[in-house]
Amino acid sequence: MAQAANQLAVTLGISKAEQDAWAIASHQAARSAPVDHIVELLGVSNDPFTRELSERHCARAPKVSGSISVANMSVAADGAAFVVVVSSQWAKERCAKGVDLLGGLTIGGNPEMPGLAPVEALNQTLSSLNICRSDLRSVEIMEAFAAQAIACVDGAGIDPVIVNNWGGSLARGHPIGASGAVLAVQLFHRIQVTGGLGMAAIAAAGGLGSAIALSL
Repeated sequence: MAQAANQLAVTLGISKAEQDAWAIASHQAARSAPVDHIVELLGVSNDPFTRELSERHCARAPKVSGSISVANMSVAADGAAFVVVVSSQWAKERCAKGVDLLGGLTIGGNPEMPGLAPVEALNQTLSSLNICRSDLRSVEIMEAFAAQAIACVDGAGIDPVIVNNWGGSLARGHPIGASGAVLAVQLFHRIQVTGGLGMAAIAAAGGLGSAIALSL
């Protein structure tokens, strides 16, 4: 996967400096994120993965493949998340705190460029729901690699200002098999604050891309 991420960076001209800057910003966002939702989710007062990442740290970080280093790729982590989908009537009767699931899909992409699979998933979801990119208030994009996150944000035409505002997988870790649910849960908490429309998207090995749209 690191080799695929590096090839993606080479193909799209994403420099190591850009990747490192994205990773640094992800850690900064995670460290300044509201604590309440972390306490609620994890039962802890801080996230042990986040750190004061700097350009100096990135410069000396061991390289994994080309421009991919241990500083601009996510950390493998243990983790879990679950999402419950119920009818609006069920939630109303129980005064449950929730958001509306507007739609989403999973599609297959180029297996040689798996990091780009979420782009088409995002685009098709937006199109099917007649949602303009300018209507989005919050977006959660998988950060297995900084290069992959940058490529998806640029490819889908999403404003990076609204992406992963509470830190992504580069700062919080990448629990294989749970990361999609983690993104959905993170988006759930973010739109409780920001309101409006939000989307989450993730890539999977083999070229699969998934996206969902939520609203408060």
